Amino acid sequence: MDTKKRIAQLDDEHLAFRRKASELEWDYHEMKREARNFSEEMSNWVISFCLHSSPADSSYILHQIEENREDFERKMRRYEDRLNEACQEEKRLYNKKLDALTKESKQ
Repeated sequence: MDTKKRIAQLDDEHLAFRRKASELEWDYHEMKREARNFSEEMSNWVISFCLHSSPADSSYILHQIEENREDFERKMRRYEDRLNEACQEEKRLYNKKLDALTKESKQ
């Protein structure tokens, strides 16, 4: 396969990866939006519950919700970091391969 075809194939692979990464980013933002909406609904439910229950129960439930929220945010940050790392690594490899093919074509 000549160099131009290999560069075209590399570009196609890079575009396919970027498309997949964009889909994952879209899914990620959709999950965050859904989580925010769910969190607002839960807050309304908890406020209603707390008004009709003992202070001890209310305190426990609020503490549990806060722990769950923090855990969810950690997981989302980890997902975002892994996605960014994968994109950066793919871009680095793409540029390295492209440079090698470009140098090869100049020889």
